[in-house]
Amino acid sequence: MALRSQHVHDGGVVERRLRPVYDWLDNGYNKKALQEAEKVLKKSPSLQAARALKALALYRLGRAQEAGAVLDALVEEKPSDDTTLQAMTMSFRESQQLHKVCTIYENAVKIDTTNEELHSHLFMSYVRVGDFRSQQRAAMAIYKFAPKNPYYFWAVMSIVLQAKETEDTTKRNILLTLAQRMIDNFISENRMEAEQEARLYIMILELQEKWEDIIKFIESPLYGQLIPGSISQACIPYLKKLGRWKKVNILCKELLYDNLDRWDYYMPYFDSVFHLMKENSNEENIDDTAEKCHEFICQLVESMSSGRTLRGPYLARLELWKRLSVEGDPTALLGSALALCVQYLRVFASKPCAVPDLKVYLAMIPQEEREANCRDFLTCLGFDENSEPETMDDIQRHISCLTAWRLTAPRPGTTDALQLAATLRRHYLRSLEKNMIKYSTTEFCSADSYAILAAHHYFYAATEQKSSKPILEALCLLELVLLYSPANYHVKLLLVQLYHLLGNALAADSIYRRLELKHIQLVSLGWLHTARADAACVPTRALQLLADLRAFHTHHAKDSIEHMTYAYKFGTFEKVVELRAWAARLEACALCAVSARRRDLLALLAAPAPPAPPAPLHAAHTDNRDLNIIVNWEPPELQDPDLRSRTFDQDMAYLRLTDALLSSVTLCTELAENKPIEEKMQHYEQLRTCVDTFSEAMEKCTEKYCVYEKITISGPFPSRIIGFVSSPVPYRELYSITLRMIGELSMNNTDKVHELCDQVVAIILISSKLIVQEIRYGAEDNGWSMRDRLESLSNYLQSIGVLTYLLGVCYEMITPTNTKKSKKKANRSVDQMQTIKLIDNINVTLQQAIASLEELMDLWPDYDFSVDLEEELTRMNINPTAPSPVENKLKLGLDKIIEDIQNILKRKTAYLKGLILNTNT
Repeated sequence: MALRSQHVHDGGVVERRLRPVYDWLDNGYNKKALQEAEKVLKKSPSLQAARALKALALYRLGRAQEAGAVLDALVEEKPSDDTTLQAMTMSFRESQQLHKVCTIYENAVKIDTTNEELHSHLFMSYVRVGDFRSQQRAAMAIYKFAPKNPYYFWAVMSIVLQAKETEDTTKRNILLTLAQRMIDNFISENRMEAEQEARLYIMILELQEKWEDIIKFIESPLYGQLIPGSISQACIPYLKKLGRWKKVNILCKELLYDNLDRWDYYMPYFDSVFHLMKENSNEENIDDTAEKCHEFICQLVESMSSGRTLRGPYLARLELWKRLSVEGDPTALLGSALALCVQYLRVFASKPCAVPDLKVYLAMIPQEEREANCRDFLTCLGFDENSEPETMDDIQRHISCLTAWRLTAPRPGTTDALQLAATLRRHYLRSLEKNMIKYSTTEFCSADSYAILAAHHYFYAATEQKSSKPILEALCLLELVLLYSPANYHVKLLLVQLYHLLGNALAADSIYRRLELKHIQLVSLGWLHTARADAACVPTRALQLLADLRAFHTHHAKDSIEHMTYAYKFGTFEKVVELRAWAARLEACALCAVSARRRDLLALLAAPAPPAPPAPLHAAHTDNRDLNIIVNWEPPELQDPDLRSRTFDQDMAYLRLTDALLSSVTLCTELAENKPIEEKMQHYEQLRTCVDTFSEAMEKCTEKYCVYEKITISGPFPSRIIGFVSSPVPYRELYSITLRMIGELSMNNTDKVHELCDQVVAIILISSKLIVQEIRYGAEDNGWSMRDRLESLSNYLQSIGVLTYLLGVCYEMITPTNTKKSKKKANRSVDQMQTIKLIDNINVTLQQAIASLEELMDLWPDYDFSVDLEEELTRMNINPTAPSPVENKLKLGLDKIIEDIQNILKRKTAYLKGLILNTNT
């Protein structure tokens, strides 16, 4: 962020001297900025602005302690010039010492009591730390000598936030009443000037549930002056709160006559109709029966001018049918739901949104009727699955009919799915052959949907056959589509999902990069790739992806705070509330919490560096996944309404497991420090608690999550916890016994340590045999089982990373501090010699387990790649601008995965060999 001097305190000479420092800081050359600041300080040692900029440069160079010393000295001097204060603010913000920003501006306003800008900065400093009471005082202090509306409403908003934060109902009511009276005074004096001031007043009344007062204010002349727009529209939500359904009905009808396509008017209209039906009012101008409602909708349909067909009135009939069907059969009034849906499709099939509109209403048709008449959707415009449209509009209509058919028909068997997939692929290739598909870097092509629908049917066949061949066909087709429609994100999302289905995260990553996800998308779509990368045995890339997610999660709080200051500056008070809620939601993000612990455990595999203690878990984590991003054409009866809640519950269980494991590992690091046993006792007790928690959680999860989830094309893959707890490898005992052994070793409980060491050796040997059996390939399809085997391998590699690190901790404990850097042999007792021998035995056993894994990696099979798309392209004389990259991506990706694993295992072996002590003396 650029820093520029706003006031020149020492003349133009100082400004000229400081300019190079600003330039170097702005361009990221912090060392140069430090040098320039030092030059200025040689000539003017007491210049506060130069010292503040020097501190900022020092902090950005990683010399936080030196920067802190300079800043502390400046705080004591109580500077009041804006240049110095802004530079200090930047340093404190980057070091997350926001309370010190409040301190320096508190000191500054005491010196310059009527400086409006300094008081504004003081208010914003309180905003950053969330001190609402101080915000109120600061805002009123500015208003006293600078009576401007924004400052007054800053104070009002600060009172509102105090009310929203408190749990004391009496205090909340008092604060809201105070805020309302403050604005009432402004209204009576006719001093309100801005739209957001009016909206803040409505917000206060909403919090008090004063719906009558809100309506009176909206109907007043002042509201119309401040907020242009429909007063009727603004009144509707509050009339609904008051239950004035007749007024709602009349207003909605008036609005719909002028706005036939406004769906946000239809919904309150239907609400009013169905409430009035219960009241039996029987008034002429009120639609209080289903018949009147249907007549009104028909009038809307008839009122549409020729050539201008709108979707709203047609969807309104479907919505009416849906609501009436809850308590009876509306067929006599409206006809069959099937006929209404077919009619809608017939009218709007040329629009890509036609089938998504219908999708909500298809479920209201009984399954038997829907499946028996499913071909009505396909043939309603004269098409069938083999039709060959000649124009782009007809292609879109054909695709709408096909997708509506698939949503209503029973799921096809393997043979039918493959036949339909081949037909759809031919439709796409024919469009390509006839040059109906033009390369565009920004737009989708209608014909792309042929390939997307074909990929779904290849997936159906693959899951039935448990074969990778249909998936390979789908991948080749989708890569071809992406060649001509590089902007089609639906294709990219499917490619990522299907590459992961075959266990090739690096091939998926090549597509994921092209999605160019930014900011919140890293969280909402993190389940698609980031959450799968470490399970797919690509630790290097997984660490990068998890680091990107961590960076966003770390910085979003800073960004949210700055956005809140801008909301105050521009008077958008509604955004202040939204930003606070959004920041709290992201702070409690479950995906970020799971990813943070995965990253730390994965780092142990990459290098045996001590992990930081995990952050405390939130009381209520939030699920921010967007699980609707991939188009799904499954019929309603095959939709899984519990998928989100069930998978979230599984992820939370895995979060608690990894948290307990990581906490135990960090406690072992604490126990390895050279301290008296009495000082270690607290950490020892904590370790025992963590291990018990982990062990009990593993036992419960093994019972609860022992059944594998069904794989869907549009949802997340089965949670890591399922493969972890259902693995034949006894991870519960492997981790628990090893951690307990380290705890006893730190307490010098020699007999217990020796007993546990023998158990660790035995369980490593058992685990080594079981993992080989679990991931060894048999006669099944190599590609189809690749994902499960790599996930099993990933769980085992995680254990190797943890055990390797813990062995390093053991050697730290058993090696005397004064002999670590000495070549002389230390005198050891018999018990110490036996302990070292047993630890060395664990080391050798772990090396043997790694060696057996290396042998297995040398024999890892490749994908069975055979597709017939190339033959079909040749037969149709289609020459794509580039060959299909699927085979190459899969081969190179798998080779890289195996190479990375082998390199990691070699490094682990070398590290373990370097730990072994000479026990012959």
